[in-house]
Amino acid sequence: MAGSDETRTWSAGRSVGRGMVPGRLGLTRTHVTFEPGGVAKRTAGLRFSVQLEHVAAVGITPGTGKWLSGGKRDRLCLTLGDGSEVLFVVPELDDATACIRDALGSR
Repeated sequence: MAGSDETRTWSAGRSVGRGMVPGRLGLTRTHVTFEPGGVAKRTAGLRFSVQLEHVAAVGITPGTGKWLSGGKRDRLCLTLGDGSEVLFVVPELDDATACIRDALGSR
């Protein structure tokens, strides 16, 4: 994108509690971001941004089976330096996981 250091974006849903917020997952040279979309942008507003240096690991975790939080679909899991995990349902799961893993390896 012109004027941005955004390198990749994916359609995604962020798992939050028992539900999911739709939006876009992004990877820049320095951050992993999530920008909510649609109505969620105005109501839930659950933006997310973390510097790559604070991401300890990236992997795939199985779904919970709960319909409102994405069902049984596997999720991208970011483990942060403090041990907390942030989950995303990404249709292009393998691609997103590999790109973020590559970005972590190049820091």
